[in-house]
Amino acid sequence: MNTKSPLLTNENLQNTTENPTGIPTFAHNATHYHMILDKSGSMESHYVEILQALNTKFDSIRATQAEHPEIPIYVSLTVFNDEPELIFEQRPASELRPLTEADYQLGGMTALLDAAGTVIERMQYLLRHDLEHHNANAMVVIYTDGFENASKRYTYDQIGRKIKQLGSDNRWTFTFVGADIDAWDLASRIHFNRSNVFSSKKAEVSNSMSFLSSEFSKIVYEKKLKLK
Repeated sequence: MNTKSPLLTNENLQNTTENPTGIPTFAHNATHYHMILDKSGSMESHYVEILQALNTKFDSIRATQAEHPEIPIYVSLTVFNDEPELIFEQRPASELRPLTEADYQLGGMTALLDAAGTVIERMQYLLRHDLEHHNANAMVVIYTDGFENASKRYTYDQIGRKIKQLGSDNRWTFTFVGADIDAWDLASRIHFNRSNVFSSKKAEVSNSMSFLSSEFSKIVYEKKLKLK
């Protein structure tokens, strides 16, 4: 699904006679990777580096898919400032293309909780059958340089309870990268596992994305081993 929309809502799914729920069919044993990327105005100081690093990360995901074709990889990207915006959704890794400046335009504040809440609930809706019956797993990665200051729909408690509940299920993985902030101070309030929380600098975004790509490749490889 390649759907660019201001908000992620389950009502956006297209229903048909053949598919009354509007939920796409995914290959078995899939890994679903959703990146949630801050696009608030404070990201402007390293805009070019961030865009380049993200495209390099997508190149790495494509390479991981080519190396491990037994594990279908679907990638989604949501960017957020005052509102979350879905850039693309459930795109097969082999079809990833470079992002342009039109895809990633900065400005506004940091509605982190709203972005996390809408993405997680959307993924739960889309993937509920595949997670339960088709050996799928879901990965959510947040990259931000600021603290929550604009959410209207979700609270720390709501997001924390949801991440704590899903995080206890080995089919879900949540990773938080805080750039130029105390990442743990924020991530601990929404129940991220400490081992999946990282502090970095925006100036070192290339290293951060490279690290995330390496960790992702390891997870896919380990999943492939379990299929044997």
